[in-house]
Amino acid sequence: LRSINFSLIFRGPVIVVTMEFSSSASFVVRRRGNRCRTVVNALIIAALFAGQHMAMTFTVAPTTVAGEVSRRSAAVLAIGLLAAAPGAVRAEEATKILDPTQQYTVASVFKVNFPPEWPITQKTRDGFFMQPDKTVSAEIMSAGGKVVRYTSLKDGVGDVKDLSTRSADKMAGGEGKVVSANFVTVGGREAYEMELVNNVVHEKWIVSLVPRGNDFIYCNVVVRTAPDKWDQRKATFDKILASFTPIQQTA
Repeated sequence: LRSINFSLIFRGPVIVVTMEFSSSASFVVRRRGNRCRTVVNALIIAALFAGQHMAMTFTVAPTTVAGEVSRRSAAVLAIGLLAAAPGAVRAEEATKILDPTQQYTVASVFKVNFPPEWPITQKTRDGFFMQPDKTVSAEIMSAGGKVVRYTSLKDGVGDVKDLSTRSADKMAGGEGKVVSANFVTVGGREAYEMELVNNVVHEKWIVSLVPRGNDFIYCNVVVRTAPDKWDQRKATFDKILASFTPIQQTA
């Protein structure tokens, strides 16, 4: 019977894997054969992680000492995996802190994410409404899109200052004020972001004009809640609006 030792050596962008063979007829070596298979599996995983960035070279070296996969060797292997794929480790850590979301496609022209536990309370051909907390009557989210005749936001609804002022004047619960109004670009499309507030509701919008075939679709996502609940919801609202993504039309 033979036992096999594996070791990893990092030489610049290359991982050198050394396998050492030695003879032994003991029961201990047979048991350690299972450990060697475990190491082989780990090396395969290392190769998958490192394949995009590093080359892997295998060498074979004979030895007169019976092979043993020690705790120290396992520690070296673990360090090698981390060194081979730091991006994968960071991605896994980032995944742990991401909030779960449900992605929706609206009017076949844009996608937006909402928390999966938020129910859709009303759905129409052009979009939908959500009310996460039915005890807060002002907390109604909406996402929608409709065909329009104009080909730019400014031609259709004016500049962002004009639109935000008119929208504040017509807020549910009475006239409100503009907290902020900004022109932004999202997915290569012009868009307006505006935040409005009055005594009843605090809301934030993103609107854009997205082509669909020969048509242009006026798209909007609105998040809103009661003014005293705004700070509690703000982080979630910002993520929702940041997820707004126009769908690129194929030629």
